[in-house]
Amino acid sequence: MNPFTFLRSLLVFLAFFTIWACDSSQTTTEPEVSVRSASADYSEAVLFSGSRSTEGGKVYEVLPGPAVMNPAMNPTPFSDNINMTSGSYTLEVSDVDDEDSPASADAAGNVSIMFTGDDGRQYKISNINIIHKENGSGDHTFFGGVGRNKVMHGNTGIGTGLMPKMLAYITLWGLADLKDAATDSVLATNRVIHIMTATNVRDESLKMIPSAAVDSSDHNFWRAQTHIILPPQDTQGNSDPVPGTHYGFLHMMFEGVELFGANREPGLAYEVLPGPAVINPAMSPTPFSDRVALASGSISLKTSDMDENDSEQSNDAIDEFAMRFERLDGTVFTIDAIKAVHKAEGSGEHTFFGGVGYDKDMHGNTGIGTGLMPRMLAYITFWGVADLKDGDGNVLDSNRPVHVMVASRARRDDLSLIGDTSTDQTDHGADKVEIHVILPPTDTAGNPDPVEGSGHGFLHLMFEKVSLQN
Repeated sequence: MNPFTFLRSLLVFLAFFTIWACDSSQTTTEPEVSVRSASADYSEAVLFSGSRSTEGGKVYEVLPGPAVMNPAMNPTPFSDNINMTSGSYTLEVSDVDDEDSPASADAAGNVSIMFTGDDGRQYKISNINIIHKENGSGDHTFFGGVGRNKVMHGNTGIGTGLMPKMLAYITLWGLADLKDAATDSVLATNRVIHIMTATNVRDESLKMIPSAAVDSSDHNFWRAQTHIILPPQDTQGNSDPVPGTHYGFLHMMFEGVELFGANREPGLAYEVLPGPAVINPAMSPTPFSDRVALASGSISLKTSDMDENDSEQSNDAIDEFAMRFERLDGTVFTIDAIKAVHKAEGSGEHTFFGGVGYDKDMHGNTGIGTGLMPRMLAYITFWGVADLKDGDGNVLDSNRPVHVMVASRARRDDLSLIGDTSTDQTDHGADKVEIHVILPPTDTAGNPDPVEGSGHGFLHLMFEKVSLQN
């Protein structure tokens, strides 16, 4: 979809961000102060120690063909020539050292790879010895042999440039024996093997996304894929076809894989990615999808709700706001202050409750906020303007509209969005409070204006299990 078409369609359901400048009379009653705050801290990055295929995940073999990234190179294992097949795998890693060294303690264990080639032969790998090379040797770092949350390929200089730029949740380089699964006989000994469980570099039609300078891979956590590659090279990079294989190499690709062994609960900080709206799938892309990317970060806020009705003289305030949000690829967003919007009563699509509201029924069929979110209870809700900054404090985009809700949980444990708009089916448990931070692709006047530095024009950032103080 053309990005400008997307922005125009998004305006329909993000109209509650629009700010109109209208006259309003001075309030005459003394405001009653009510203060609430909320916080969450998940600053530790999510790291996984294992990966495996799933029962419903499809398996493919990438066959020889022109490299999508450079069609002049042919044949290669990086083509769009793909054959569906069968197979399974599981592996665990120990990532101890981030730099290469013969003394690195990085390791792989519990390895079991089964795969059927397009010639019908069934292959088996049951052990991987991680390569521990000298620091600075070879074409690029191996991160000690095992790396986690590493940006690779494309123009990074890490791995072949014939694969698109991507994020590898787990990556490793090792040596393995390739066996015939039917006889358990060794077909090839001590072969180089490279494995990545990574963001998805193919579209829904399995066409490779040919992006080298920008990571255009799909970061939806539920679409992670694993590549297992035995290249036609020896350990020195010399041409050396893999014995026992039909084409001299193997490129196995597993879709819908599962990452496990996280160092903390994964879904506590995450980002909602562009995709079909759960409540109305015909609207796509939107910030209200079931497509999510894991992250880390922290947030704290303090608000004062002094006026119930909208007024340019409202005393509602966001007294404190501090957020740091980090994607797994290292991209950081920060906001250190938000100024509440005080609009004239009756202006805009709906009330802002003076700028800050407490215990408000919102979304769904309430007429307050977009109908593409389920009906929910907002313990704290506010609308404001803020500067979006990077991790070093540099302003990425200034004077951005921001909508924040500290609310009942609108997503299930698998992070899928509840779709009920007429009744509130969200979780009101004390340990199920979540924070939404939304920066829409519009300016303060409601005109199309993508958020600079966001990568897809908007931000919808989430924190779960939030501490709420009344």
